[in-house]
Amino acid sequence: MTLPAPTLQGVRILDLSRLLPGPFATWVLASMGAEVLRVEAPSPGDYSRLAPPQVGGTSAMFHVINRGKRSIAIDLKQPRGRELLLRLVPSFDVVLEQFRPGVLDRLGLGWDTLRGARHDLVLCSLTGYGQDGPLAGAAGHDVNYEALSGLLWLGGERGSGPPLPTLPLADLCGAMNAVTAILGALFRRERTGEGARLDISMTDSAAAMAAPFVAGWTGLGARAWERGGSLLGGGIAQYQVYETRDGRHLAVGAIEPKFFTRFAAVAGHPGWSPPGLSPGPAQDALRAEIAAAVAERTLQEWTDALEGIDCCVTPVLDPGEAMASGLFQARGLAGVAEAADGTARWVEQPVGPPAAGSPPGHGEQTDEVLRELGLEDRQIEELRRERVVE
Repeated sequence: MTLPAPTLQGVRILDLSRLLPGPFATWVLASMGAEVLRVEAPSPGDYSRLAPPQVGGTSAMFHVINRGKRSIAIDLKQPRGRELLLRLVPSFDVVLEQFRPGVLDRLGLGWDTLRGARHDLVLCSLTGYGQDGPLAGAAGHDVNYEALSGLLWLGGERGSGPPLPTLPLADLCGAMNAVTAILGALFRRERTGEGARLDISMTDSAAAMAAPFVAGWTGLGARAWERGGSLLGGGIAQYQVYETRDGRHLAVGAIEPKFFTRFAAVAGHPGWSPPGLSPGPAQDALRAEIAAAVAERTLQEWTDALEGIDCCVTPVLDPGEAMASGLFQARGLAGVAEAADGTARWVEQPVGPPAAGSPPGHGEQTDEVLRELGLEDRQIEELRRERVVE
């Protein structure tokens, strides 16, 4: 794979966010070549550094999404801290923040103030429920956003409750919508010279992702569509996960007749005939037959039998197996961090060259950034004594 060129080279981003959503968004932008300066609160700063599991004393999650960024620690509750931020703004293209609505205004750093420091600034606010609406000021986490969007209800199997999501999809959807909105605003600025105020809600983002599926459910009437009964949610026999003899799993995605015919042949049941693509009881008999057939072999036996058969049926790999499979190495996207206490592996963003370097320590570049603003060492020491910076 030839990775795209760093298309955002020269774009500078002030990242006031923490935890996952905002830093994930700026990871994507950094992978496209943008320079990212994290503005962190005084100690402990972004406490996602402490999240388990850790590699080399740093959270594996924090390591992946913050490599190559810089960090400055400023107390924005102090007047001199706010002055420092406003001195930084003119040399940055984008400010991304993740405070609750109204916090920037209370700090004296609202949109009008920031725009006064740079007229063509792009300010992106990434929040749980948006800048307005009945829940604008409410606290929340991913599970709440998914719950209120209708996305959480769609998961699980018939007769079960909604499962706790493995991935924080609302956080990640919000992050990617923030990336998209920022890129659009920068493109528009190139043509008009105007900045932009962007309002991205993680709940909105989750609901929009679920839109094609929610529309079908609501169109069928109240609860006519059972949980786990959608086309891609376990409602049809040929799109399902089945358990193998050794307790592993096989992912069957053979929706198209040509793929299902090939899978049926490998399974030793060439006479299998799917009852269409409509979920419902008519699927139960074939689902039971496929389950019984899959349970006759181990996952490795299925993998061997399916070698070279193009039928949309694959083994379910655990993360370690997925990273070692060679797929992502062949694509040039394999990331790795070696430490005395273990090795972390992940897949890089496919939008540009991998982010270089290690994640910054809390406030690691504070002095460096302040010198870039023209401050002398004695002024920096004074700010540190007054705990304006760390």
